[in-house]
Amino acid sequence: MTASDDPVPYGLVLDLEQAWRVLAALEDALLELENLAAAPGLRDELATVIRIIHGNLGLDEGGLA
Repeated sequence: MTASDDPVPYGLVLDLEQAWRVLAALEDALLELENLAAAPGLRDELATVIRIIHGNLGLDEGGLA
């Protein structure tokens, strides 16, 4: 995948409150997919995005495998 194929803009900027809300929503979605044992590929993608956001916010990985 090239940067031009990525549906998420590289320069996306969120304020801190927005970032926390997005992070919480992604973590909730990941947890629900794990509970359903559904969409392993999507779960991996969500976990990657969560790790990136955690890192950008200066947090640890929050127990993500």
